[in-house]
Amino acid sequence: MNNEKNQLVNDYAIENFKNGLNCAESVYDALIRAGVLDVPKETVAMCTGFGGGIGLCGETCGALSAAVMANSAVHGRKDPWSIDSDVRGAEVGKKYYRRYNNLVREFKEANGCTTCRNICEPFDDWHGKDRRVHCMKLIGATAQLAYHYLQIPQEEAFEMPYGEKMGATIQK
Repeated sequence: MNNEKNQLVNDYAIENFKNGLNCAESVYDALIRAGVLDVPKETVAMCTGFGGGIGLCGETCGALSAAVMANSAVHGRKDPWSIDSDVRGAEVGKKYYRRYNNLVREFKEANGCTTCRNICEPFDDWHGKDRRVHCMKLIGATAQLAYHYLQIPQEEAFEMPYGEKMGATIQK
């Protein structure tokens, strides 16, 4: 992994948040600006609704959602319809989900949870400086996490062990 790019995605994500982008927009845009996510700039619009745990609902952290979206843009199934229908559904769990499962696991280990509500719970004032600084640091770190996972070759990701998961029939 390129340490300079890693720092750049962190710095851009923090700068984005300081300049009014939401958490998801901040991460996704930082990856584009750093040149590690080659997608049209307009795709940042997909992130708008994920801020505040999806429209301020407090659910999955928007920064985490953007990290998953960025990795899906690069490593996701480009044409799932081209895969034989007999294996299409099982294939995504046997191969593709491993990358995202591990990304979420690392995020949860770093932050104690994955929901915006629980991440922000210790802060009495949503608009207060303490919560904003906490989220700003989390956003920078999550941009770096997204970058790390973008660097993992697809075949290597297909072999990653699952962490906690649903679907007991999916083999490790």
